[in-house]
Amino acid sequence: MKKNKLQDIRKQVKTILLMQDSQIICPVIDECKEVSPSLIKHILVPFDESQMSYRAFEFALDLAKKYNSKISIITVIYSSIISSSFLDMTSHQTIIERNKIKQVHSLFQIIHKAAEKFGVKIKSDMILSDHISDSLMAFSTQQNVDLIVMGTRARDGPKQFMFGSVTIELVQRAKCPVVLVK
Repeated sequence: MKKNKLQDIRKQVKTILLMQDSQIICPVIDECKEVSPSLIKHILVPFDESQMSYRAFEFALDLAKKYNSKISIITVIYSSIISSSFLDMTSHQTIIERNKIKQVHSLFQIIHKAAEKFGVKIKSDMILSDHISDSLMAFSTQQNVDLIVMGTRARDGPKQFMFGSVTIELVQRAKCPVVLVK
């Protein structure tokens, strides 16, 4: 009798643990089912140093902790260097580019410390590009990103616009869900 009770308790504990790691998916609205493990394994956060991108990182960090996911932080630095020759560049342009890269690297160190504090795996990359949304789309496709979490606007641009152009392009073209953080 004791052996059967112990087996029943083990089954109940196993069921409870499985329920915590499960997620509900609905391939068709009337055919919802519970699956395990989570469908969110890799989260992309485009990071442009704006207040909204900090909030997007915070939101992604919380999701990654809950779903045991990894995060990729990507900063795309717009660079006209890509479309021009290095011979056409002034020394002033290269100094500005180098300073920007150093600044982003120090921000990445802070972000890594925050993620490590909560046991979330994180990777950060910087891309020099003359087309930001194309670079983010290519990264999300190549790296099999399951979710993009981003701010609604970049650090520059008119405040009267609800969404930035990069945000609009990613929402329209991304193959995975995009969560916008205000």
